[in-house]
Amino acid sequence: MALTRALPRLRILQTSVRFLASKPVEGREVDEVTHTGQVWDKDDYRRIRFLDKKKLVNKNWAINLIAEDPVVVCEEKTVWSNSGGALGHPKVYINLEKPEISTCGYSGRKFIYKGFYNEAEHGPSISYEQYLEEMKPKPRD
Repeated sequence: MALTRALPRLRILQTSVRFLASKPVEGREVDEVTHTGQVWDKDDYRRIRFLDKKKLVNKNWAINLIAEDPVVVCEEKTVWSNSGGALGHPKVYINLEKPEISTCGYSGRKFIYKGFYNEAEHGPSISYEQYLEEMKPKPRD
């Protein structure tokens, strides 16, 4: 008996939540897309959490950061990548025989043989020696 009286109240509550969630939030980035592509419909009840808060979205997506990394130009046709130190990834050998950029499967670093490198096509670069210097573990203070 009490359950049948509570059901209409529950429906009103659900409708209220949907109404609040569907209200536009002025000055807030409720509809901002995350790195996973997450975006909610205008009537989704989960939008209610942003009525009094800002939706935090990191603009530094890993795929964009890797794309900005300079190409490592190598004088050898076989090089290795390990991202340096105990917290890096395992040593991986990369074959540079083909006239294209080869990418490390762990770190996303881009490598190319110096005979195939074209700055206009491949963008900025660093030498393999500079890369190895960057990958050296930093001394602790």
